[in-house]
Amino acid sequence: MISICPFCRARQTLPADADAAGATCSTCHRRFRVNRPEPALAEAASPVLRLERPHGAFERPTLIERRLQAVARPALAAATPAPALADGPAAAQAAAQAVAQATQSAAASLTAPRAAPIPPDRAAAIAPPQLAPAAQPAVELEEEAGPPVMAEPDAAEERAAAAALSAIKHQLAADPAPAPSRLPAPGPGTARRIGVMLSKGGVGKTTTAVNLAAGLAALGQRVLLVDADTQGQCAYALGVAPAKGLAELVEGSADAETALFMARENLWLLAGGKSLAGLKRLISRKDFGGERTLDDALAPLDDRFDIIVVDSAPGWDALTVNVLFYVREVLVPVALEAMSLQGFSEFLRSFAAVSRYRPELSLAYIVPTFLDKRVRGPAALAQELATLYPERICPPVRYNAKLSEAPAEGRTIFEFAPRSPGAKDYQTLAHRVAAGV
Repeated sequence: MISICPFCRARQTLPADADAAGATCSTCHRRFRVNRPEPALAEAASPVLRLERPHGAFERPTLIERRLQAVARPALAAATPAPALADGPAAAQAAAQAVAQATQSAAASLTAPRAAPIPPDRAAAIAPPQLAPAAQPAVELEEEAGPPVMAEPDAAEERAAAAALSAIKHQLAADPAPAPSRLPAPGPGTARRIGVMLSKGGVGKTTTAVNLAAGLAALGQRVLLVDADTQGQCAYALGVAPAKGLAELVEGSADAETALFMARENLWLLAGGKSLAGLKRLISRKDFGGERTLDDALAPLDDRFDIIVVDSAPGWDALTVNVLFYVREVLVPVALEAMSLQGFSEFLRSFAAVSRYRPELSLAYIVPTFLDKRVRGPAALAQELATLYPERICPPVRYNAKLSEAPAEGRTIFEFAPRSPGAKDYQTLAHRVAAGV
């Protein structure tokens, strides 16, 4: 008896009466159980009779063979009309004669050697008792293998399609209507140019510029807000995202219709952002007249707006100088703290140096910001500023948490908290600026 070790797969020759409980492998010396064959399988199996299908006996005829049959059958049907079905020896003999005549006519048209005609008695012996109409299989094959039948188009559908095509051609041929202008119409006057500036950061320049522009627009003034800061916070504070802005307009890659964005009613925005860094390099590379770059680009907009508010960046660079050479009035927000006052004094020295070349430039407004009446320090500083600049000092803007929360919502203080102290203070400032006092 032959057995295979399940551990090392070695072939083992065991005696026929080996212990069924187990045997020891001669290779790996492990003990394994011996599986004996079943008695029914151990006996000699009887011969098995296999039935095989003859090749081609039950194969389905192909489509080509069916088409050949379809071609031959109409000829038989055309040669002799199908006899009427009836019972009796006379009907069978008539059918046999019809088959014999059709066979002789079909054999005469072939190029193969002609076969002898089938006798009538033999044709009657092999003919079926009943004949199906010969044209029926041909019709079925034509319906199965033939091309689909296309229905005739409806006259109403043709007229509707023709009318639709005519309308499309007329629309393409018509001249497109001009898009409405995004800019206000030119007016008789010249816009006031106001720059919100201070070299010290964190004093509320952007907050003042955005809310001042919104307050002036609410009074019916046509206002343009120019963001000259690489941070581009004016668009964020208004909740808009223009694709173009100040840099594209100055460089010439966009016109005023594309660069200006209408953020609110009567309020347009010329956005800033990182692209202004390239504009600074462009200004610095000019041999002469670089300080007039911003003025040359924005001067054509003077007759379209009543007031142009420019939000300047902190610090002192080529773009800040351009803003001073463009605006005619300067509004300085000053936070009521020592660091802001020191930055204000430095800005005044730089402002005096530029004003020698521009006599029309004036320090028009000083706006104290972050006034906290709970402590005595800010109120004392506001009083000192009022003593130094009695004609230019504006009512202070009180410290208000709503002013810092409104930009996160993309709204002005008048939209976010119209009854807050910050809204009332900026409304008072807008009335004073609109009055020009």
